[in-house]
Amino acid sequence: MSKARYTRAQLERDSRTPLVTPRVFARGVQVTDDAVWVWVQIPSASSFLLEEPDIETATWRTAQAMAGLLPAGAEYHLKVVWARHEPESYVASWDQVHSVRAPGADNYIAVGTERIARNAREGHFRRRVVLLGVRWREADLLPDVGAAGSIGTAGRRAGRVFRAKLREQMWSQRQLHRDARSRLDFVMPAVERWFEQAANCELRATPAPASLIAWSFAREIRRANVTVPSDEALAGPVLVDLAQGSVDPRESPRYVVVTDLKTGERRFVSILVPATNGFPVSELEIPGGEWLEILTEFDGRVEASVRGVNHGQAESIALLDAGRKLTRSQAREASAQGAQVPLEIVDADDTLNMRRREVQRRLDVLTTNHARWVVDAGSPDELEDLIAAVRHRYTGIVQLEVARNLQDLLWRELLPGDKVRVPAFGQDQPMRTLAGSWFHGGSAVGDDTGPYLGANLGSTPGPVQCHIVSRAETDRTRPTSVSFTGMSGAGKSTAVSLAILGALAEGAWSLLVDPKGDLRGILRVAEQLLRVPVQAVDVTDQRCSGIMDPMRFTATADDARGLTLDAMLGALSADDRRRGEVLLEHAIDSVLRDFPQPVWSAQAVIGELMSTPDTQPDHLIARALGRTLSLRAKQAQLRAVLGPLAENSLPLMTGRGLVYLGLAGLDLPRHNPDPDKWTVTERCSITTFRMALSYGLQQSRNVRALKKLVALTELHLITGYPEGKAFVEWLARTGRALQVWLLLDTQAAHDLAQLTGLTEQLVMSFAFRAVSTAEQDAQAALLGRPEPGPRLRQMQRSLSTGQCIMRDRNGRLAPVQFDRLTQWIANALSTDAAEDTADATSTPTAEDAGPVDAAEHQGRRP
Repeated sequence: MSKARYTRAQLERDSRTPLVTPRVFARGVQVTDDAVWVWVQIPSASSFLLEEPDIETATWRTAQAMAGLLPAGAEYHLKVVWARHEPESYVASWDQVHSVRAPGADNYIAVGTERIARNAREGHFRRRVVLLGVRWREADLLPDVGAAGSIGTAGRRAGRVFRAKLREQMWSQRQLHRDARSRLDFVMPAVERWFEQAANCELRATPAPASLIAWSFAREIRRANVTVPSDEALAGPVLVDLAQGSVDPRESPRYVVVTDLKTGERRFVSILVPATNGFPVSELEIPGGEWLEILTEFDGRVEASVRGVNHGQAESIALLDAGRKLTRSQAREASAQGAQVPLEIVDADDTLNMRRREVQRRLDVLTTNHARWVVDAGSPDELEDLIAAVRHRYTGIVQLEVARNLQDLLWRELLPGDKVRVPAFGQDQPMRTLAGSWFHGGSAVGDDTGPYLGANLGSTPGPVQCHIVSRAETDRTRPTSVSFTGMSGAGKSTAVSLAILGALAEGAWSLLVDPKGDLRGILRVAEQLLRVPVQAVDVTDQRCSGIMDPMRFTATADDARGLTLDAMLGALSADDRRRGEVLLEHAIDSVLRDFPQPVWSAQAVIGELMSTPDTQPDHLIARALGRTLSLRAKQAQLRAVLGPLAENSLPLMTGRGLVYLGLAGLDLPRHNPDPDKWTVTERCSITTFRMALSYGLQQSRNVRALKKLVALTELHLITGYPEGKAFVEWLARTGRALQVWLLLDTQAAHDLAQLTGLTEQLVMSFAFRAVSTAEQDAQAALLGRPEPGPRLRQMQRSLSTGQCIMRDRNGRLAPVQFDRLTQWIANALSTDAAEDTADATSTPTAEDAGPVDAAEHQGRRP
């Protein structure tokens, strides 16, 4: 398979060359005996749900950024490898959350840690590590020579290289390490400037930690989970310890056997290369086939290594001109013989002309790339099956082959700091072919801190953290509203409950408004797991009588005066309101003025009305109003607001913890918007509904330093009324200033998107399954994609229960799966109706199944 110009003797000479010997690993730098390599880590992009035009635009930007970042003529090495997610990093991320913790916060964190650990052990959570290394030019290692500061001649440089190799044979290991550190110190000023350029370009690269570079070196030699000290610099005995592995190419010409000498574990590694003319660059449409993002599909068992050279603008034009000269010569020969010029030659000449124009306009440059696909398995049979799967997946993209009898040389190329040892498979390509591979492509989403939410289902398969109630410096100026939209049964309400648990772990006061009454299970989880105070208010339950009395939950007399008057007027007919408004105000004022605050209540006002003395004008009307309100207070829909305080009950909670407000049983007006035509039940229901919203508003304004969260489920049942719509719009606009986060759960994304200014106030959005075009369009607007394309629509249709498209606070989109953490939490939060049984007339209670693992699909890729 090798080209003719590479003889076996040359390959044998390369095989006798010793392995690269790293002397020092430092922040972003690797120093070997003959070179200095500079390494950056490239974070995963969020390209998984980008549409084709967006991918094309981003590919061009990336190609231009790489052309400017990689020095012309310098060697580079791109490595795409997989690492396991360490649950300890999740625990450590909570150290950056500076807030009051719930008493059971450690239990909550431990449950998330265990879920991450289990998924990591089973290979479902993997961390894509993308390293880009550049061999620093030799001239940058040498001091200036001469008065003008010019670099020495080529002959002098060659002499210095010769003397360096001579010294290498004579010096002790200690002297070699000293030399490595002096070279490191010498190049660092220029390297730091390059790091700054890498951070500011499209790739947003950061210097690779010394431990990460050393880890990437050690894992190639050992193919095992290697633990590397997190020191600023690594050298000497540490590096010797990391390199405790052996490589044996003798077992088969198709692979090498890598053995970890510490554990004895053997791994079978085969390196695939593109066949001659097997990399159809001209057929890789932009965005370039995304030929490296495909690696995600192989569950971390296939990695990539690409060594190459950036030819820069001048050398690229020279190479293209040489190619054009050849094609035109062939065309002339064909014409001279009277033959038609072959179409392949015409196409080649057109392509070369087009690329030359691109290079001249600084849109692209030429590179020579040596791409390697690294296949890793536990046995030869497994390896062969995986090789067949990889080759099949790349059909029509790149034709891959196993380079027989060259596996040991190809394996050496994987080592950071080494070189191209088998150049026969090199490919001359425009930079956009490498950029279009989307080596850094992925589905990055979520936060670096905060609660564990679930699994990333895209091409960045790992845990997703979502810090909704973040007060980090960069988040203080952001909006605080979050939407949850999608079809019924898609998992929206369960996701809201899980988000509330995360806020409670940080000591927030949380209000859950539940119009359907099927979310009570969160109370048990919050109380048992987080050990926070909880209060359940089912507004029609007799045990909640008087608990929503505005005289009791308001902070000031002025608030109590206004809300109590509204509540009582709302319970009366139009005639009673007209003749009794002033009398009600007088009775409320008497209670506030003459009674001590602990006994303020709606019942006290009713008693004041009924005991109006005969000497007062309109005393008969006042007593009649008192009797009417006393009767209304017995209505199930109004009892929580005007009724007497039930035995052992407490006023609405205003401190840290969870308040569950169940509105099931309220017969809200649905057919007539005219209050004068509402029935008594409808008037009582809308009054209680208004008091529930007023409680949320009151608490939102109080104690601004306290983190507060309001969750409104089945929002379409709330915003159908002017009071509910105004409440949502006001809280969405003022939430940031009041430190109140607003969670909005609805089946009607279209209605939510129509709320005044709400789209601009969303900091995050979770879009669950939607089928109709109207709902998909509305979800797309909430996701920040007002014109959804086929890729996004297909994802919206295909989501399963518990899965959604998440838009994080940075505008990134990715599909995620909410993780219900344990089976007993899943049972508690379930909103499904119980199965029909013989005793189905009684209310079923969920059995506590204990803290075992969740259903199989939880936290895993579909």
